[in-house]
Amino acid sequence: MDHLYFQVPHIPLSRIGTFLHDVYGVTGQLKVIPAERDLNIHIARPEGNLLLKLLPPEEGREAAEPLAGVLQHIERVAPDLPVPRVYLSVSQTPVTTLEWHGQTYCAVLLSWLPGRILAEVALSHELLQSLGRLLAQLGMAMRGYMHPAVPSRHLVWNMMTADHLLQSSGVLGSQSDVASARMILEGFKSEIKPRLARLRSQIIHGDVHPYNALVNVDGKLSGIIDFGDMIYGALVLDPANMIADCLMGVAEIEPVFTHILRGYGTVTPLEEEERELVVDLVAVRLVTSEIITKQRQASGHGNPASLTEVTSFHRLQANRTRLIEAVTGSKRCAASNADMLTRRKAAMGGKPLLFYDPPLHIVKGEGVWLTASDGKRYFDCYNNVPHVGHAHPAIADAVAKQMRQLSTNTRYLTDESIAYAERLKATLDPSLDTVIFVNSGSEANDVAIRMAKVWTGNSGAICMDFAYHGVTEATDAISPSNYPAGKWQVPHVRLLEAPDGYRGAVKHGAADFVGHYAASADKAAAALAASGVGVAIGIIDSAFMTNGILDVPRGYVLSIVEKIRAAGGLFIADEVQSGFGRMGTAMWGHQHHGLVPDFVTIGKPAGNGFPVGVIITRGEILERFTSETGPFFSTFGGNNAACAAGVAVLDVIKQEGLQSRALATGHELRNNLRSLMQQHEIIGEVRGVGLATGVELVRNRLTLEPANTETRQLLNLIRDEGVLVGSDGKLGNVLKLRPPLAFDAEHVPIVTNAIDRALFRLKTGAF
Repeated sequence: MDHLYFQVPHIPLSRIGTFLHDVYGVTGQLKVIPAERDLNIHIARPEGNLLLKLLPPEEGREAAEPLAGVLQHIERVAPDLPVPRVYLSVSQTPVTTLEWHGQTYCAVLLSWLPGRILAEVALSHELLQSLGRLLAQLGMAMRGYMHPAVPSRHLVWNMMTADHLLQSSGVLGSQSDVASARMILEGFKSEIKPRLARLRSQIIHGDVHPYNALVNVDGKLSGIIDFGDMIYGALVLDPANMIADCLMGVAEIEPVFTHILRGYGTVTPLEEEERELVVDLVAVRLVTSEIITKQRQASGHGNPASLTEVTSFHRLQANRTRLIEAVTGSKRCAASNADMLTRRKAAMGGKPLLFYDPPLHIVKGEGVWLTASDGKRYFDCYNNVPHVGHAHPAIADAVAKQMRQLSTNTRYLTDESIAYAERLKATLDPSLDTVIFVNSGSEANDVAIRMAKVWTGNSGAICMDFAYHGVTEATDAISPSNYPAGKWQVPHVRLLEAPDGYRGAVKHGAADFVGHYAASADKAAAALAASGVGVAIGIIDSAFMTNGILDVPRGYVLSIVEKIRAAGGLFIADEVQSGFGRMGTAMWGHQHHGLVPDFVTIGKPAGNGFPVGVIITRGEILERFTSETGPFFSTFGGNNAACAAGVAVLDVIKQEGLQSRALATGHELRNNLRSLMQQHEIIGEVRGVGLATGVELVRNRLTLEPANTETRQLLNLIRDEGVLVGSDGKLGNVLKLRPPLAFDAEHVPIVTNAIDRALFRLKTGAF
C-alpha cells in the first residue's frame, strides 16, 4: 500500500459525536484539525479537551494498536514525559472502531496537550537544546516497546527506506535539484543504508519537528504529539529528522546541529558511527521531505501547512565538511594528529611522506574499509598491499597459526615454502620452473637484475619513463619516478617512451601505435650498446601504474620484449602491482599481454600485508648465477609464516572468485566514472583494466592542459567524502583507483558518488 495518497477520512461530525457518546461516554464541541492522512477531531469540554484520531481504513489496527500501545508504555515507564495519554473506551479498550458507509475506521482517543506549535516561535539555542534533550528522553522511554506491526509497516516517510524515492526525484523539476537529490539518495542507498543496519535500533517517533512539538505561554517545551509515523529504525534517525525539519527557513544551520545534538547527548550520547552519519542523514531527510511534498501537491493531496525549502539540502551539501567536523569533533582529532606528526618527526626524522592533508591516523582495517582515530570510516580505493582485503581473517589465521608452530628459514626443509613455490609455479608457464624467496618487491627486482647481469654479461637496463620498481640501489636506478623532474640521471639506464594514447604523439587506435612506441626500445638498446654496457634487462609493470594506468593494446609489451631479447637482454615482468588477478583477464599482468618473461617478480600483495617477495625464473638462470657468485640465501625470504600468508592469499583469490570479480567490477566502475564526464568537464579520460583505473584530469579537453593542482585538491575532497584514492602520472594529474580485490559491485556507487560530490565541490568552490 502507498500511504502517500491515503485520503483523510470524511465522516460527518454528527456521526462522530454519536460514536464518542456511545463508545467512550464523551460529549463536547467537535472541530476538525487538518492532518496528512488521519481524521483528527478536537473535542472541547469543561473537564478537559480530547483528541480523537480516526485512521484510514487501509491502515487499520496495524497502525492503531502501536499508536495506543506506545503511549500506554510511555505512561508506565516515564509518566512525566509530556505526551498524550490514551483515553479508554467504556469497555476499557484503547482501540475502537467506527463503521461508516461499509468502511471500518480504527479510532484512538487521546488527551489534548495545551500549547502552540513550535513552528510559531523563534528557535533559540536554549530551545533547540531542550528539544534535543526531550527527544532523547522520549527515545529512552520508547526503547523497551515493541509491536510486530511496526517493522513491517510500509510508510512513505520511513527514512530506513528513503532510497525508494530515487525514481520520484524528477518531481523536483530543475536539473540541478534532481541531480543533487539523486546524488544524496544514491549515496544513502549504497553507503549509508548498509551501515544503519548495525547501529542502535528500536521503535522511534520518527517525526518530531516544529509542527509536532508544543510550547507553553512561557516559550518552554510542553509536549510532543503525533506518533503516527513511528518506525523501527536506527535511533540516530530521530535527531537527524528533527535537525532537518528545524533547518528549513533558518539562516545559520550549524547551531541547529550543535545545540540539538548537545541537548540530545545529555541523555543519549551518539556513538562514533552515528555521529559520522548524522549530517548525511539530515540531507536525506531534507530531500525526502521535498520530494514527498511535491508529489502530494502535484496529486492534489498537499497539506497547506507543509513547509519545505529545496535550498536547504543545497546549503547542507555546501557546508557538509564543516558540519561533519562540528558534529564529530574532527578538528580536535586534527590537533591530536598534529601532536602525532610532531612525535613522528622527532622519532623517525626527515620529511614525512604521508597521504592527504591533513594526514589520517588510521587505527583499524576491515575488508575495503579503514577506520581513523576519530571513528570515521573510509572506503579504501587505493591500497594494493591488502590485496584480498584489510585484516582478512583467512590470512590472519594462517599467519597466527604458523607463528605458533614454526617460523624459520629455507635452509631447513619446510612444508610451507615448498607448497607455496609449487602453488606459484602452477599459475605460470612451465618454463618458469624455479622459485627464489626474498622479502619484498624491491629485493626481488634487485636480485633479478643481478641474475640477468651474470646471464648476459651486460649491465645496462631499459625501463619505462617515470617507472617505479623499488628502493634498493639497483632498483632506484630504474625508478625515475623516485626523482623530481630533471633530477634522474643514470648512465647505464635508458627510458622507453610511455605508450600514452591520450596525450602522446600517437593516439589510441592508430595503426602505427605499437610500432611507434616500441621503436623507443630499439633506440634505447642501441644507446646502451654504444656506451659499452649493453642490455642486461628490460622491465615493465604490466599495469603501467606510475604512468597513470595506461590503456595499452595487446602486442605492444610483446614487441618491447622481443627487442630487448634481440639486444641480448632478459625481460623482467614486475608483477608487484599488476599480479594476483588484479587485471582480471589473467592471474598475471604479463599473461594479459600475451608473453612469457624471463623473470616474474612479486612483492607486497603476495602476503596481504605480511612481507613476501619472490623471483620466479628458469632453473638454468639460477644455476648460472649461483655457480658464478656463490649460493644465494635470504634469511627471512620464504619463512614459514610468510609462505602460509602467501598460500592463504592464493586460496582466497580462488575461493572468492576475486579475479573474475576484478574484471567485471572494474568494468562497471569505469563505466560509472565515464558517466560523470557529462557533468564534469575536468575528466579527460577514464581508462584501465580490472581493478586498476586511472582518471586523467585536464583543464581543457582540447589542449589537454593537465589539472595537477586540482588533482591534489581532489585527493583531499574525495577523502572528505569518505573515500581514499591516490594520484599518479608524470604530470601528477591522474587519479589512481587501485582498491583491494574485496571491492565489489555494491561498492561502485560509493566511489563514484564520492568523486561526483568532490568534483561538484571543486567546481563550486565549496571547500
